Amino acid sequence: MEEEISLVELFEVLKKRLSMIISLSLIGLILAAIFTFFIATPKYSATTQLLVNQTTGNTEGIQLNDITTNVQMINTYRDIIKGPVILDDVAETLNLDSTVGQLANQIEVVTQDNSQVFSLNITSENPYVASDIANTTASIFQDEVGNIMNVENVTIISEAVPNTNPVSPNNLLNLTLGLLLGAILGVGAAFLFEFMDKSVKDERFITETLGWSTLGNVSEMTHDELNAKLNTMKTNTVKRRSKARV
Repeated sequence: MEEEISLVELFEVLKKRLSMIISLSLIGLILAAIFTFFIATPKYSATTQLLVNQTTGNTEGIQLNDITTNVQMINTYRDIIKGPVILDDVAETLNLDSTVGQLANQIEVVTQDNSQVFSLNITSENPYVASDIANTTASIFQDEVGNIMNVENVTIISEAVPNTNPVSPNNLLNLTLGLLLGAILGVGAAFLFEFMDKSVKDERFITETLGWSTLGNVSEMTHDELNAKLNTMKTNTVKRRSKARV
């Protein structure tokens, strides 16, 4: 029974502060929209794919051990690609102001389990710069890996193309999060204000909590009742003044 009463009181608080909850939700939505459409910088992505395929003179073709070796080498290639030996040449070739660390943060090496194919995913504020970085990085890595590892087993199988559709920010996600955060803040503020409100709300607080007796109560007049009362008082005042003049 106590739980049912608590739930009723819970919904009463929400109902009482509903306007504040809605207002804060709309404020959260507006702030999220301002950030998403006017502050956040769009990011674009470009991807190129490479194949690790160990050359062999075996007439029987590539063996399972060769494939396993190629797959394991991709982890090493990931570190080489994001290192200065490759990225210094990329920055120089494209005349970029970015440091090696900044370029490395833009590059994501994506691999699949037991696959000899891996991808270079580049994120940039310019879709054309993203594709240039992806293709240049792949090309330089393909040329340099032979000198670094003494192997020539990397083939570019798919070049990056500019994609003018931004990958971030996610407009719908940001707006939804702004609305939800505003609503959560509104609900929290509603319960906080209710908790801090120490005014007496009903007769039960006096009789049950304080243990006092009530001598009576004063009902709250509605707006129409108040207007009717004021009109009656004005009419009586006019009548008294008229009698006084007579």
